[in-house]
Amino acid sequence: MTDTIPTGSHWLFEMKFDGYRAQIAISGPEVRVYTRNGHDWTEQFKVILEPLRTLTKGSVLLDGEIVAIDKAGRTNFSMLKTGIGAGIPLKFYAFDLLEKDGEDLTALPLIERKAILESLIGERDGGDSLQYSHHVVDNGQQVFDAMCAGGHEGVIAKAADGSYIGDRTKTWLKIKCTKRQEFVIGGWRPSDDGRGMASLILGTYEKGQFVYRGRVGTGFSDAMRAKILKQMEAMRIAKPAFAAVPNDIARKAMWVRPELVAEVAYAEITPDGSLRHASFQGMRADKKANQVVLEVPVEEAGSELDPVIGVEVAGALGIKLSHPEKVMHPGTGITKAHLVAYYAAVADRMLPHLKDRPLSLVRDTDNDLAKTFFQKHALPGMPKWIKSGQLTKVKGTESRILWIEDLAGLIGGVQMNTLEFHVWGSDRHQPDLPERMVFDIDPDEGLSFEDVKRAAVDIRDILGAIGLQSWPLLSGGKGIHVVVPLVPEADWTAVKSFCQNFAELLARTEPHRFVANMSKARRKGRMFLDYLRNGQGSTAVCPWSTRARAGRTVAAPVTWDELQTIDRANAFDVFSAAERAQEPDAWEGYFETEQTLTERIQDVVRNH
Repeated sequence: MTDTIPTGSHWLFEMKFDGYRAQIAISGPEVRVYTRNGHDWTEQFKVILEPLRTLTKGSVLLDGEIVAIDKAGRTNFSMLKTGIGAGIPLKFYAFDLLEKDGEDLTALPLIERKAILESLIGERDGGDSLQYSHHVVDNGQQVFDAMCAGGHEGVIAKAADGSYIGDRTKTWLKIKCTKRQEFVIGGWRPSDDGRGMASLILGTYEKGQFVYRGRVGTGFSDAMRAKILKQMEAMRIAKPAFAAVPNDIARKAMWVRPELVAEVAYAEITPDGSLRHASFQGMRADKKANQVVLEVPVEEAGSELDPVIGVEVAGALGIKLSHPEKVMHPGTGITKAHLVAYYAAVADRMLPHLKDRPLSLVRDTDNDLAKTFFQKHALPGMPKWIKSGQLTKVKGTESRILWIEDLAGLIGGVQMNTLEFHVWGSDRHQPDLPERMVFDIDPDEGLSFEDVKRAAVDIRDILGAIGLQSWPLLSGGKGIHVVVPLVPEADWTAVKSFCQNFAELLARTEPHRFVANMSKARRKGRMFLDYLRNGQGSTAVCPWSTRARAGRTVAAPVTWDELQTIDRANAFDVFSAAERAQEPDAWEGYFETEQTLTERIQDVVRNH
């Protein structure tokens, strides 16, 4: 979202529709309608299907919006909700074409994709349920003013030469006439007689925290108010899911699981982050609750990490950031507040790799990175957001551990001058069963990064040949970690033995390239394949962690294709990594990969 309208002939402007975003897959007469969450809603939207069945004898994939049109000619979300159940006429406005007759068009400039789309849809009667979304080149202010004067929601500005991304990017900008967005319902305030609902209590998700955003008590019909209350009664919980709620709100509130999503119009967001003059617009079933965030204009969000945001994030979590101006990476100007802002930006991507795993912290003592130390268990004065406890290891010995559960734990780490987070390969609840393997490629000083990349790809291919998928992690230093997710079934003994056998196999077959011995003398001109990170209690740097290095670098997940274009292991700093965390996930599918270290796989490496 933005409050500034871009100018120039490289921008296209379209109406912002008030409906459901959908992708429609067509193959001859066969049509399927999918929501933005991938749900098949063909049956719910059957009223729009007829013209789509005769659109082409080949195949196409369309992107667009399903809307209901009111008597004033405006798209009306409330009518759309009613229309889905009642079967009233709806329309699909197609604004992009992703595929045609098996050809992927997403890399083409938008202006070319739209030309093909317009030719495909052709001129249509205004009553037809299939329509082409027309655009205007440049003149964005005039288009915006006309839309607002007509009572429409706003415009979308799109870069004419942009490829298709399918997510929020700087090439698609939402410009609203009124402020309006989705919020998650976290509870309600009962009416004075105690039998009804006076207002909904709303929130958004911000970097893993459910944040209170105020209330809405107007805009409901009596029937809608009763329907929502009935839904909420079945979702009651004893305590609020919000990170914090004002006392005067909490005193009379009823709490629910934060799963229902409402669309709300409002005048502004107050400095403390709450809504003013909110009005209920309708319920939304097309967006998951955990996807709902506060929409901040891009010029407010900025492209760089703002230390002011860092201080505000810490304060919102109840953490007093001492000396926020303290420089954490000498020669860079990166302060403690910058690092808080960084971890807030990447928390959604980082926490799944970190949460509930025993960890080690690399902390700085002298502000110049010369005297860092590893901390593996609790010390006096440690912030409460970094948890501590004990677990029993495979050998029967007790081990004191630290772990983190949320963004507050990350910020607590920064408050105590933590520069790196290193994690075990297992969850603390199943400490005997690793969930990943890490092959750390550590090159001799004389080797190039091209050597390291070729080694990583070779390791990927060998692992793939025996049935194990892997992902590359730039270490932020000079090497690459090849990371293999596992279903937690094989124990630490099996995993460590496999990794050692694998490393020794490479060292035997290509002794001029690899060595499985950590001796610096033996590593001359070769790469040490470090398998020692795969024992219980051993750690490896967590994806997205900053590094205790002078260049404010980050351990960054990349794709295998990307790796071919990257020229160093410390290619990402906190600024570029923070932006990267807002883009599509380079490790998409990592946590859904189900693969086990079977006896057959172990035997292949053991006996080779």
